[in-house]
Amino acid sequence: MIYAVLTARLALAGVLLVSAIAKARSFEDARAMTDGLLRRVGPGARRLARPAAAALIAAEGVTGLALLGPGETVRPGLVAAVALTAGFTAVAVVATVSRAEVSCACFGRPTARLGRRHIVRNTPLLGLAVLGLAGAGAGPGASPAPPAVVLCAVTAAVITVVTAFFDDIADLFATP
Repeated sequence: MIYAVLTARLALAGVLLVSAIAKARSFEDARAMTDGLLRRVGPGARRLARPAAAALIAAEGVTGLALLGPGETVRPGLVAAVALTAGFTAVAVVATVSRAEVSCACFGRPTARLGRRHIVRNTPLLGLAVLGLAGAGAGPGASPAPPAVVLCAVTAAVITVVTAFFDDIADLFATP
């Protein structure tokens, strides 16, 4: 279980940190995405788009760092990862059901309209976060062997890259 938790921690940290950095680099796109989501709440909520985008970037960054941090930050980091991925998945579900015209700037640049493909992308991340949290509650295990740590890190890197470029990958397989 120690390797599953380590892989989950590293993958979620990678995804969240890449997302936070990409959103910070393309802040106006992230602000436009939050504006599009807040427009569904009401006209007064739209003035919160800029602070909401900044808070989202901060939450992703802090959670990613907590997952990479020492033992005492891991459990709170996993709880935050569950909350974030559940929230992202819920937003994708609501956007899909309501047919909201919101471009996903989840990794900085707007790619596709927020919808089903984002539910498909976010659900395994939510599963990883839940797995990590459940496994972290199992108590300390033996120290991981260095070759296994490398395998966990490589697996996490693949998960991070596939997640960050999921829209591009989905577009490759989309029917014209």
